Amino acid sequence: MHISCKRLLLVGIFCIALSFQGCSPATGKTTPDEFAQAIAAFSEYVESRMVQDHIPGLTIGFLKDGFSWAQGYGFADLENLVPAGPDSAYRLASVSKTFTALAVLQLVEQGKIDLEAEVQAYVPDFPRKEWPVTVRLLLGHLGGISHYRNYDLESHIKDPKDTREALAIFQDFELVAEPGTKYHYSSYGFNLLAAVVEAASGQPFGRYLRENILQPLGMDSSRLDDPTDLISHRVRGYRLIKGEVKNSEYVDISSRLGGGGMRSTIPDLLKYAEAVCEGRMLEPGTWQQMFISMATRQGRFTGYGMGWNVRPWKGHFQVSHGGSQPETRTYLLIFPNEGFAVAIGAKLEGAGLMPYVRRLAELVLEEDLDSRAYLPDSLEQILYNTCSQLAFEGMSRFDFLRQALTEDEQELEQAFAYFRTHVDPDFIRTDPMTAKAAVEGGFHPVENEAFVRVGTHMASVLHEAMGAERWASYRQDPLAFLSDYQKMAHSGFSISEPLMQLIRAWQEDWAQTYTEQVRKLVITPDSDFQALGKTLRGRFSGARIVPDLSREMIDAADFYLEAEDPDKSLEILGLSAALYPSHPELFLGMAVAHMRKGDVEQSRALYRQAHALSPIPLGHFEYQAERLKDSGKIEELKALAGIALELNPENALLHAEVGDMYLSLGDMARAADLFQRALELDPKIPGVREKLEALRKK
Repeated sequence: MHISCKRLLLVGIFCIALSFQGCSPATGKTTPDEFAQAIAAFSEYVESRMVQDHIPGLTIGFLKDGFSWAQGYGFADLENLVPAGPDSAYRLASVSKTFTALAVLQLVEQGKIDLEAEVQAYVPDFPRKEWPVTVRLLLGHLGGISHYRNYDLESHIKDPKDTREALAIFQDFELVAEPGTKYHYSSYGFNLLAAVVEAASGQPFGRYLRENILQPLGMDSSRLDDPTDLISHRVRGYRLIKGEVKNSEYVDISSRLGGGGMRSTIPDLLKYAEAVCEGRMLEPGTWQQMFISMATRQGRFTGYGMGWNVRPWKGHFQVSHGGSQPETRTYLLIFPNEGFAVAIGAKLEGAGLMPYVRRLAELVLEEDLDSRAYLPDSLEQILYNTCSQLAFEGMSRFDFLRQALTEDEQELEQAFAYFRTHVDPDFIRTDPMTAKAAVEGGFHPVENEAFVRVGTHMASVLHEAMGAERWASYRQDPLAFLSDYQKMAHSGFSISEPLMQLIRAWQEDWAQTYTEQVRKLVITPDSDFQALGKTLRGRFSGARIVPDLSREMIDAADFYLEAEDPDKSLEILGLSAALYPSHPELFLGMAVAHMRKGDVEQSRALYRQAHALSPIPLGHFEYQAERLKDSGKIEELKALAGIALELNPENALLHAEVGDMYLSLGDMARAADLFQRALELDPKIPGVREKLEALRKK
């Protein structure tokens, strides 16, 4: 089916109209009155947002205190006009990793797997590497195992693979780092864990999952994917190519095994989430071990436990995982201690799912889970970010542990001393670079988690002294968390007066700028940005802290950029930049829009400006390069690659990737130069020497 962007808008609306026919909650129960309004408001939001995101179909649902609801929107199959529904079956992609981790830890409890054992104890045919690779490190992406090394080859596998064949794809790859020293996300590492499960259990991986996890939880619509089997309500996958919806490329995902080989439905994922909330399937101590962030040998938390992302979310203890592969995008969010979860599956590759997850969570929980603060003074921004993170980390970790990290008075004195010394206006202004590193380290083992110790102590005091309503309000107002604590703090465990003066000033301005109207504001591409800008400029004028709405504006600007209207995109971004003049993401957005217009020099200047404010992640350049390539803007693609190299002249991997780009464009000489430079920067960079030698033979 050939569908343009404009026609897709109409198709999207038509899809949504169909999706309401015959749909019911996942439980089959009548929707409780307390959720009816939230569901209605969310469905209205989805109707607009799906058109903005060009998503042909998705299914989303939530769990709250035993009640679950799921709804399909759009089409499960565009060609045959089959509506998406609660029972639509999506590829889970990397959400599968959470099931692999659960299987490993079940076998650990049974004494069949030792977390500290090398993988060769279970998979003796897997080649030994330069350093030992243990089961524990693989669970946290610290094992040094490569992710996809040559994505152009490894992401297009058409033939089914058994476990031995799936391991053969990567078994001879060198480690990307010494195990324990670097977080390196690796689906192959979880494929290796699936092989460990098979060896330890004596069962094929799929059968182990079915008999020990899926069947006990009543997840009857979940399984390893198989293109040859008849799977009820299997959705079709799509991708956008030059703004048009196309069928996804056929890829057999049996080679993804434990890293991304499952298919399931949203109601089944909510059953899984409920088991996590209730602590079923594992002993309490094992769940706790699973949900503690791992740390590198250098003492830095990774934000990833055993198979789960475990970063706090606005004071909530949360675990989550996303998934992305041909045909699908998925996400599973759980607040375990609150009996709450959101699960979503979408059939558009590369679709952004977090706006849907956030909006549904906000409506159900009646919280603002997306509010951020912008401070024009960049050094005050560092202080505010540290204070809010301390509050949220403290609440989340207290929620997780049900106690403070420590009650030892000497340890607390040391932690508060570190806090008062480093989260101090004079210290920040005297040496910003040293201060920034020091405050970042305070949240990690490298500095004995000083800020987490402080935060959980504050949380324990407030949780005991305040009622549930006031405690919950701190998730919207971390400044109140700090000021309320200060009123009852012992002298040795208090916040310094200079910082408290700043906090009180922030609170005064925040009360004026973060109004109920702003809190409920939903920005879409259809918003009146001129009127919005006038309102916000008047309200924000002179304030030292204001709500940061830039992300919503960037989303709207990106919509117009994809619709080939860079001027409208620049209008929105210019308005946002006037409100948030030191926000690097806005300058990045303007740089992208100017590049799409062909204004290379203007784009280069904006990229430099953004990079000076905050180093630009290489992932940004990779994503924008794909967009330019898909749009046929080859000269702009080359210019973008040049800018990336200018800003990262010592990055070997970037030189190698740009070399691959020129190789794909047929410029062998430029590719060879870049490969040579990559090797000069890092003689051990994988695969580059072979490419260079192959070019020299031609």
